Amino acid sequence: MSKRVHIAKFGGVDGLRIDNVDIQPPGPGEVNIAVEAIGINRGDILLRQDRYIESPDLPSRMSYDAAARITAIGDGVTGFQVGDKVMTIPAFLQSHYGVCGEDVNVPDYALWPWPEAMSAEEASCVGVQYLTTYFGIKEVGGARDGDTVLLPAATGGVGLTAIEVARELGLTVIATTRSADSVDLLRQKGADHVVVTPEEDLQTRVQEVTGGKGLKTIFDPIAGATVGTSLACLKPNGTLVLYGALDPNPAQLSTTELIGKNAKIVAYTVFAYSGSIGLGFEQQTDLVNEARDFLIPRLGDGRLKPEISKVFDLEDVAAAHTFLDEENKTGKVVLRTAHGRAAS
Repeated sequence: MSKRVHIAKFGGVDGLRIDNVDIQPPGPGEVNIAVEAIGINRGDILLRQDRYIESPDLPSRMSYDAAARITAIGDGVTGFQVGDKVMTIPAFLQSHYGVCGEDVNVPDYALWPWPEAMSAEEASCVGVQYLTTYFGIKEVGGARDGDTVLLPAATGGVGLTAIEVARELGLTVIATTRSADSVDLLRQKGADHVVVTPEEDLQTRVQEVTGGKGLKTIFDPIAGATVGTSLACLKPNGTLVLYGALDPNPAQLSTTELIGKNAKIVAYTVFAYSGSIGLGFEQQTDLVNEARDFLIPRLGDGRLKPEISKVFDLEDVAAAHTFLDEENKTGKVVLRTAHGRAAS
């Protein structure tokens, strides 16, 4: 028997349940993994609240990101062996293959090697954050070496990762925050310029940094009322990539300015690249492999390093969700399993 977290009821953390389940042998194309750590994402919270891009039948599994060791291999799986240390990437529905548990089966196309230099907690923070930022900035946003990128709300898990990835892509980074207390952290992560939005005019600062040219790429989790300001910061032919909706209010923008700049506003999900059969997306394998070959060496030598906010035991999953939803300001929240505690 193995512990696994399920959503038994939509809504608050009282809907989370830890069950003891029998682990079935991996099916064709699957591997069984002994999970040591799980990275919690905003998508976990939204799934629990029934506000996510999938609305699962209950009880439902949950979570995308895990660091684990392979314990069994199904038919047709190549390239992996029992004992391999691996990380999962978001290439499935949480309800189908959610990794929030001690032992789970996952598809082999959702596995990357776990760099030896990374702790289990760090390795569990890779999948969603680093793939989202790599594809969003490079493929969707079209940013290239020498460009300047704007990263609004940069203190969150994805925002901090985006600073690192943008730096490794050779970009100049303008990061925004609502708190002056976050400036030092954003600079330490590699931001070239930090704008404290309650204290400074963002458009004016962008014009100063870019010499009046504006930005080619904005990678934005806010949307809502800030879309108009972001549009004003773009140069002609620029792209505003929306990967979240922290502001639920309707977008406010000038269609005349949008047309006049020949600008693009793109709603983006990482699954368009990493794949999710349940959402209708096939994995773009060549691009996923390109991302792996870019990210893994940099994660292995420390050029990219996940920022961890707090670690909870799996049994305290409700407290971890509450912390992420109400208190977490920077970095990732992680769950550690019995396997992880035994290995440490």
